[in-house]
Amino acid sequence: MKYVDPVITERYARALYRSADKLGQLAQVLEDIEKLSPLLGLASKLQLFLDSPQISTEAKRDLIMRAIVPHVSSVTGRLLLLLLAKGRTEYAVAIFSRFKKIAREAQGIFDAKVVSAVPLADGERARLQAVLEEYMRARLAISFLVDPRVVGGVRFQCGDLLLDNTVRSKLDRLRERLERLVTAK
Repeated sequence: MKYVDPVITERYARALYRSADKLGQLAQVLEDIEKLSPLLGLASKLQLFLDSPQISTEAKRDLIMRAIVPHVSSVTGRLLLLLLAKGRTEYAVAIFSRFKKIAREAQGIFDAKVVSAVPLADGERARLQAVLEEYMRARLAISFLVDPRVVGGVRFQCGDLLLDNTVRSKLDRLRERLERLVTAK
């Protein structure tokens, strides 16, 4: 697996977002991303073709021009050609992923994660989502995960914010306090 620099990914994703927004193509770029992400996945034939050093850049450009550009927005087509010219086609999926997150955040929707010891019922999820959205003053796209190691309670994370009200974290804090008391004597 190739290393994909997050700084470069961020720059391309933000530039793609600004261009698509300026040209009124946000929705079309999001559709393009859904179509292209599987084609440009790590082990896809297209990605292997684009990564191959035995194939000339001109042949790769011709393929993109014939097979992809006519079916995507002008912004997406230009991005793919730019990535090819810069030798960064392996960045495409990471850029697309970051673009989707930027687009959601621009609409006021933020990714979040809730971890509980057992699966939450639909009603519990809805109530918890409403409380967390009110607390955050934002709409949240919450991924609900189950981790039996938390024992009980829930852990919420949105960006850099972490609210941990799990039994596991309380036990860990209690253990740390006890260890400090024992070592202080």
